Amino acid sequence: MLRLARTWLWLSVFAATLTVYTSAQNTTAHAFLWSSTAGIQDLGSLGGSSYANGINSTGQVVGYYATFEGTYHAFLWTASGGMQDLGTLGGDFAIASGINSVGQVVGGASTASGEVHAFLWTAASGMKDLGTLGGTFSDGVAINDSGNVAGSASSVGNIRVVAFRQTAGKKMYGLGTLGYRYSYGYAINAAGTVVGASPLNKNLTPNHAFIRRKGSPMVDLGLGGDDSTALGISQSEQVVGWSSFSGASPQAFLWTATSGTQALPTLGGQNSAAEAINGKSQIVGFSDVSQTVTHAVLWTAPNQIQDLGTLGGNYAVAQSINDLGQVVGWSTLQ
Repeated sequence: MLRLARTWLWLSVFAATLTVYTSAQNTTAHAFLWSSTAGIQDLGSLGGSSYANGINSTGQVVGYYATFEGTYHAFLWTASGGMQDLGTLGGDFAIASGINSVGQVVGGASTASGEVHAFLWTAASGMKDLGTLGGTFSDGVAINDSGNVAGSASSVGNIRVVAFRQTAGKKMYGLGTLGYRYSYGYAINAAGTVVGASPLNKNLTPNHAFIRRKGSPMVDLGLGGDDSTALGISQSEQVVGWSSFSGASPQAFLWTATSGTQALPTLGGQNSAAEAINGKSQIVGFSDVSQTVTHAVLWTAPNQIQDLGTLGGNYAVAQSINDLGQVVGWSTLQ
């Protein structure tokens, strides 16, 4: 099944419909940083396994690690200071998902009452609770350089979980759905355009990738296939993610309003997904090599794929890329 690193925990807790991690989560993994000059670098951990989810223009990295107590904590990594624990909202776990150019970090964390709320962390103020749409759950997944946050949150009674946009200093704004009461926001660009996925009916399948521009309704990208998810968006509205084209296995795609959808090449295996895209149209994600081997990859053009390898194990995912071409993600060690 397709693995989405940013949301596996929240989706399992709240019975969402996108897929979760497979057996790779049961082996030791470490966050990595890759560059064309240095190759793949192990970022270590403050405990057990670690997973990098985002990188900004200055090379600051965020993600989460497994604590020795059996839970997860968010981290910030810098070249000068290494890995730093960002704490929680009073509970026992937190996951950092995104970071912007000024070092603002977003993610989701447990509160003292056991709820899960989106947070905004800064070096000056620490972790701040961003609230919900009235329910007990929210998760901040992405943040742009203006401080606008995208993610998902539940309504009163947790009847609905919908994608949200939150303008800096203001309340969350629900972005609607494609037909049923769920949607999930995964990325936001400088214009505040959010992309993600939403089920079309009460059976919670199929899920379709969407784009939601400011002042406009949510639009189905119409990629074809049974299921699709948009995971990244550039400033010029290039959208990437995965789609099960014509009922096939999930495959990475690039979408633009002018050119439509293009399936991205693979390393020869069955599954692939594009997780993020930078301002230079460089795309990162993963591709199966075989049934038991999956590697992090970089697409430097729609028809060019580069194998970024692993940290020694059989499984790696590239999660984010900045405009310098630095890539972060995570890999099993053996």
